[in-house]
Amino acid sequence: MFFETKRSIEKHYIYTQTDENLAFGSHVHNSYEFITVLEGELECSARSETFLLKQGMAMLIPPNHEHSYETVGSSKSFLCVFSVDYVADFHKDMQNCRGGGAFSLFPFTDSGEIALLSNQNTNKYILRSVLYGICGRAIETAVRYFDEGGSGDLSVKLLRYVQENYNNPISLKQISQEIGYNYTYLSNVFNKIFGCGFSRFVNRFRSQNAAELLSTTNQSMVQISNACGFESLRSFNKQFKNDYGMSPTEYRLKHRRT
Repeated sequence: MFFETKRSIEKHYIYTQTDENLAFGSHVHNSYEFITVLEGELECSARSETFLLKQGMAMLIPPNHEHSYETVGSSKSFLCVFSVDYVADFHKDMQNCRGGGAFSLFPFTDSGEIALLSNQNTNKYILRSVLYGICGRAIETAVRYFDEGGSGDLSVKLLRYVQENYNNPISLKQISQEIGYNYTYLSNVFNKIFGCGFSRFVNRFRSQNAAELLSTTNQSMVQISNACGFESLRSFNKQFKNDYGMSPTEYRLKHRRT
């Protein structure tokens, strides 16, 4: 599973794309994700269930919920990822729901709203009104509305803890003590929610943050290694190459954006 760092740390973040035959593996981020099918059919897998989105249907996925996409035959889709501060009141209400939020499957055919979201010149007030409208319809017109039976709230706690402490030595035992869960139970839940062990997840998260720093800053390898919580430069190089198939130096040369 891929943790999208950029879509988890930025404020007033909004990103849109229109895809032909979308296929995107399991990922998670701290933003809302809205997707609607314009043509064909698209499967959306969320946790342990798979949902078939046909033309004219949409899905709203809350922050910190694992999901993936796979086209069935052929598809054309529109996707919008936006930070929680665009819909702060809605997000606050959702946090009070059981499970910390819910997926929603609902009809959507408004090309005008898609055009507004896609236009980079649309001002933030109109963007907010469009996004609030989508969130409102996700609740009012949902053909299926469902929560996570409490696991959503736990996943948020786990992700938030990793996000806030990944640059220090952390362990699942330490988390279990701090958030008040039995270690064995938490280990089983973590594997079920994220599809991998805790150490693997944390190291992958560290590598992703390192990749962002490599491509956007002039920090040295030692500085990046320390900032991302690796025990040593050697462990940083080994883990990064395992995750990205190349050394940090090679990655910087290939992906430098500054």
